[in-house]
Amino acid sequence: MKRRSVFMTVALVVSLSLVLPLMAQEKKKAEKAKGDVGLLDLEKNYMILVTKEGKLITLDFDEKSKVTMLEPKGAKMSDVGLGSSAEVEYQSKDDKKVVTKMEFRAAKGGE
Repeated sequence: MKRRSVFMTVALVVSLSLVLPLMAQEKKKAEKAKGDVGLLDLEKNYMILVTKEGKLITLDFDEKSKVTMLEPKGAKMSDVGLGSSAEVEYQSKDDKKVVTKMEFRAAKGGE
């Protein structure tokens, strides 16, 4: 009986050592990018952010993407205009970057 208890303890420790690293990989840290909105496609749910360095970052979004206009009020992705200044948090999933949070200022002369 004692031998069986030791075996079960070892099996539990080995199982946890295999499962815990996989669970840690599930929770990815959000990356950040800042720039101007160069393209916004509401039908295909993606945008292109142009950084100050001229780098183009293609980002996908969905209904879970939290969007906030920097004038304190809630906003939707459709409220974002081209040329808006934006700060974006996103997570890489497979070969896509998906927006989790975005704050923006409307482009000058825009809404």
